Amino acid sequence: MKVFLCQSYLGPQSGEPLVFPLGLAYLASVIEDKHDVYCWDPNVSENPIREFAEILEKVNPDVVGLSFRNIDSIFSHNVRSYYPPFVMMVRLVKEVLPSCKLIVGGPAFTLFAEEIMKRNPEIDFGVMAEGELTFFELLQNLQHPERVKGLIVRKNGKLFNTSRREWLDFDILPMPSRKFFDLKKYRRNMYSMGVQSKRGCSFNCTYCPMRVVTGDYFRLRSPKKVVDEIEKLVNEYGFQSFFFVDSVFNYPLDHARAICSEINRRKLDVKWIAEFRPDFLNKAFMKEAIKAGCQLFSMSPDGASNGALRFLGKDFMVDTIDRSIDLIKKVEGAYSLYSFFYDLPYDNQNHAYGLLRIFLKIQRQCSNKIRGVSLTKIRILPYTLIYDIALRQRKIPKNADLLYPIHYNASPPISFASIIPNSIRLITIGMEKIKACLNFRKNLYN
Repeated sequence: MKVFLCQSYLGPQSGEPLVFPLGLAYLASVIEDKHDVYCWDPNVSENPIREFAEILEKVNPDVVGLSFRNIDSIFSHNVRSYYPPFVMMVRLVKEVLPSCKLIVGGPAFTLFAEEIMKRNPEIDFGVMAEGELTFFELLQNLQHPERVKGLIVRKNGKLFNTSRREWLDFDILPMPSRKFFDLKKYRRNMYSMGVQSKRGCSFNCTYCPMRVVTGDYFRLRSPKKVVDEIEKLVNEYGFQSFFFVDSVFNYPLDHARAICSEINRRKLDVKWIAEFRPDFLNKAFMKEAIKAGCQLFSMSPDGASNGALRFLGKDFMVDTIDRSIDLIKKVEGAYSLYSFFYDLPYDNQNHAYGLLRIFLKIQRQCSNKIRGVSLTKIRILPYTLIYDIALRQRKIPKNADLLYPIHYNASPPISFASIIPNSIRLITIGMEKIKACLNFRKNLYN
């Protein structure tokens, strides 16, 4: 059977850094022995829609697997919905190949699966959450999808869910198959290649629905297998940089330390970045990570007051953020990036004071080692506490169309200038520097 795996298009000038479609590479790895596999990412194409139609006609696949990974852009000041380009690709599949089976999955699809299936009758099957085993089994049971767990299926004009699939042992999956992609296009961009050391998340952030997508506990991949993959990226595919796609790299700390130690043992010359929790940082680990090639300790405390941190579901207080700034200052070769929300439902004024205090601490102590400070509003997503709060406060109606970006707005929003009138000039200077950092991702990845 011919199977064509494709990433969803983000649209022209999406502003997102180029990211290799790692999920598709994992899908390819579990089906390549039984099927003819073709893979393509429209986000590296100069004319993606025309090329997509041409590839569909040329390959003439029996099945198209379309991954809908990102629902929209991450910043509230530069909002872009990726749903319209996705719909365009869905419709194009059936226009070019009316008889092929269209299977859709991915994180964004999982969060809005039923609604997306209702609005797009061209989709034959939807894969919920983890897709490797579900997709593999579905290809063997296209005439009897009810036998496969983890699906949303269209039958006689109606939608129904098959039984829920348990989270798999991540360590049993084969290494993702990157050989089906044009890798030279990713090598041109720093940190475009992803490596995954774990799946799931044990934390309970108020705004995050990813436990629904990846599971509510961490499933670890052995450090040896992780570094085997990194070594292959270097020696066979010519990559010198990558990023860990984990929601948090340094938890469990022993697991992260073992990966760094293995990279150092093999003397791999690589550069990488990852997302870190400030409450699991220490000097010894940071030195080990820097030696292993870590170029950036990206952190998302999100809140800047103890009340805000409690509301956001964090398990640490403001002094933990302060300690992380102190560590960045003290550890040679350590560079960081911090991300925060603003306009919160609770403790907003103290949070605004806290943002200013933290920013001034950064400027005073280690501004040359901070690559950026990001400020954005909370994107309201289903399966989250912030969604329930927004409903209760009547910030959104019950029929709110969350497929398109809706961010939480405090009433009234807190301005720095209004809460500290005697420091307007200092605040203005600080805020201008923050604004100058808001495009840090573009600068970092280029």
